[in-house]
Amino acid sequence: MAKEEERLENSSPESETERETPQEASGNGAESAGAADLLRQERDEALREKAQFKRLAQRAQADLINERNRFAKERAESEVRAVRRLAGRILDAVDQFDNALSENAREGVPQQWLDGIEAIRRNFESALASQGFERYESMGEAFDPRLHEAILRTPTSSAQPDTVIGVLRPGYMHNGEVFRPAQVQIAAPEEGTDENQ
Repeated sequence: MAKEEERLENSSPESETERETPQEASGNGAESAGAADLLRQERDEALREKAQFKRLAQRAQADLINERNRFAKERAESEVRAVRRLAGRILDAVDQFDNALSENAREGVPQQWLDGIEAIRRNFESALASQGFERYESMGEAFDPRLHEAILRTPTSSAQPDTVIGVLRPGYMHNGEVFRPAQVQIAAPEEGTDENQ
């Protein structure tokens, strides 16, 4: 029985070797407080890093959206430039068809040929119209430097000065803007007449 008591004494948490002095207990409290401070600091640093990474991710996402928008805008502008370049070339062909169909060029040409040329010209103009290009009228209109390019100025008494009396090359609009101004002949007052009458 004495052996059992001795064993219980040795296994008791209150044995001398395992007992903590008040100084040791207070040291453990300081260590745990220090550890808690360290954990708090690490947590705060992790939260700061998280916020920083979140800001970086948001900025990167905004940059990506801006780049996509810029790319889409540049692509649309590039497509418009390509369409306008092509339209300029097609308009040159339409002008040639107009010349081929003029009164002077019709003499001695079979009507079937003229009809075929007119059909081709209409197809070109239809293709242009599908892309927003439309011919505008200038004959009899007052000269407007935004719409007209004056090539000839002819003295006449049959029209008011600065009125379009001839169209040398028709003008075209593209989506409401002047694409190609009309080249026109405009009336000027005859010599010896007062412009202010």
